[in-house]
Amino acid sequence: MDALDGCLKQIKEGEVKMFNEENFVKEFTDFVKSLDVSTAMEIGCQSGELLSPLFDAGIETSGIDIYPKIDGVVQADIREFKDKKKYDLVFSSGLLEHFPIEEIPDIIKKMATLSKNYVLNYVPNSGCIAYMNNKATTSAEWKDELAFTIDELEKLHKDAGLEVVKSGMTGGEWAKKFGNEPSEPYLVWVLAKKPTNEKSVDKKPVNEKPSKKSKKTKEV
Repeated sequence: MDALDGCLKQIKEGEVKMFNEENFVKEFTDFVKSLDVSTAMEIGCQSGELLSPLFDAGIETSGIDIYPKIDGVVQADIREFKDKKKYDLVFSSGLLEHFPIEEIPDIIKKMATLSKNYVLNYVPNSGCIAYMNNKATTSAEWKDELAFTIDELEKLHKDAGLEVVKSGMTGGEWAKKFGNEPSEPYLVWVLAKKPTNEKSVDKKPVNEKPSKKSKKTKEV
């Protein structure tokens, strides 16, 4: 964790502008703590602001990003990144929606190679009306990012050879920042795990129907 000490200090002292909405950060932290993991890696962490509360909770954290904004985050592309160390949880928030849909299963598969157990991904919710309306009118770069339903995100994890453990929505307060329209929460998420036979992660993606056994919740 020594390499990230400096970046966590930058976050806590306000030197880095927060991107994530504070209620979501708490929801995310509480959820990860419920998984009882001791190590976690964030893919596409950029500012590292989701790593800071995990570190405070006693979880050993690491992160990579193509364009890191703070010291201590490893500059790397997940599609090419290799690490001998395996983590209890490998997660991303605001990453997958920036890739072509056909590339996403391979990115999730690559995340799984770094994990001993869980893979967790958060992406924009296509059912969040306030976000979708804002997205349709903005000229910002994020206007072209993808948005998903829970079922669509589950399928991408299954196509990557993973088993869906749980899925849901979160970021209800964040949605209000996009507009006053009655909306679903801003984000949908999927928690998946490596299959019993880990070799299946290396197989070619197989199209499957969303698991009926997976647990879906509205908010974490």
